[in-house]
Amino acid sequence: MKDSKVVELVKQFNKDIAALNKTWRALQQNDVYVCVNVKGSATYAEPKCIEVTEITQHVKYTKEKE
Repeated sequence: MKDSKVVELVKQFNKDIAALNKTWRALQQNDVYVCVNVKGSATYAEPKCIEVTEITQHVKYTKEKE
């Protein structure tokens, strides 16, 4: 039997990931690079987290070829 608390947490996690991906996609469309790492081991004992290590915007100063 599924734990209802965990079911709700999974739903919220999926919503959070969808929102993150939407923002990340918008950043990419504005020439912004985001470097993300997942910290933690592959065990249940150590909590995982997402760490942003770099956010960089590419700026062009010359006219692009058409």
